[in-house]
Amino acid sequence: MGYLIMATTNEKPALWTRTFVTVAAANFLLFFSFYQLLPILPLYIIDKFQTDNATAGIIISLYTIGALACRPFAGFLVDTLSRKPLYFWTFFAFTVCFVGYKVVGLLPILAVVRFAHGLFFGISSTASNTVAIDALPASRRGEGIGYFGISVNLAFATGPMTGMFLYEAFGDTIVFAISIILCVIGLILVQTLRIPRKEKKAHAPLSLDRFFLTRAVPQFANFIFVGFAYGPVTNYIALYAKELGIGGSGWFYALIAAGLILNRIMTGRLIDRGYLIHLVGTGMTLNVIAYFILTFSHGVATFFIAAFLIGTSLGLIFPGYQTMCVNLARHDQRGTANSTYLSGWDIGIGAGILTGGAMANYFGMHRPVFLACAIALVIADILYFTWTSRHYLKNKLEG
Repeated sequence: MGYLIMATTNEKPALWTRTFVTVAAANFLLFFSFYQLLPILPLYIIDKFQTDNATAGIIISLYTIGALACRPFAGFLVDTLSRKPLYFWTFFAFTVCFVGYKVVGLLPILAVVRFAHGLFFGISSTASNTVAIDALPASRRGEGIGYFGISVNLAFATGPMTGMFLYEAFGDTIVFAISIILCVIGLILVQTLRIPRKEKKAHAPLSLDRFFLTRAVPQFANFIFVGFAYGPVTNYIALYAKELGIGGSGWFYALIAAGLILNRIMTGRLIDRGYLIHLVGTGMTLNVIAYFILTFSHGVATFFIAAFLIGTSLGLIFPGYQTMCVNLARHDQRGTANSTYLSGWDIGIGAGILTGGAMANYFGMHRPVFLACAIALVIADILYFTWTSRHYLKNKLEG
């Protein structure tokens, strides 16, 4: 009997609960429906509205602006309102926007739809992350965050490829239709979630900390640099590959996704064993090396090695920074912690794309753009070891 009691008390708390699996599946469908649209939307806008590349680019960028604009308020809403209704109705509005792309006939109205799509995505993805973290036992939070992130990585790896294949074979209507169907399945999954209702509490006075986690300023700042470096990868890697005379640039993203997924599987457990600071530090330094390899790449081998190393480093950085932000927050600030973490990424991505585009136009090539990214990551690496990691160890509430 004594052995049985010992085995029971040493048993790990459950990670793959019904709630966690359901929200991870719904999150995959949310992101897949978005990523499936990503490669075909510029073609669709130019073809339907007879506009130019620059105008299509502005319309597409409104999604990021919408997501960024709502992030601070998303965290506040998730921490203040009942999470399940908020998650369901913002996911529903996100789904309706896919219909909007097809039915609107005026470019300014399409711009409004695109902005709204980003807005609802920002809130629903923040709610999704927070519901998932709520479902995780504290002792396995790092591991759970790593696995949950795979739902996004899988969508990133398969969504654009699927969307482009369907578009080339059957046209744009089938792509929009499948995105809507997948979102409806996601809505059904969200509706089945069993999330405890929030207890009614006296509202705390409004303060900055209810919209932005001030305790996580170093993590936020560091993550901006990481996002800044990744921004040009999202938009300009195909053009850079063309300059280098390298074909098959689509494999670059596949290798990033492979590195991300492989590392996320291992990283979470190590975070829970107390290696958080070391893992993020390793990821930050590896990211610097990857971007210098990419910058000075002259052949196929180094170009694709850089892609895998970028993915591997981000597989350490993503769950690490998210875990830091959550551990710096009180239980009633988890939504704010997630929105702060995601806002740093959004700001960095946007700044990187804008700066990268301006630099490429000025220099007439993309190599200086990726050199600037590598230098930005050197600064981020120094900041991490001298400020961010020390601040976390001093101020963490959990972990």
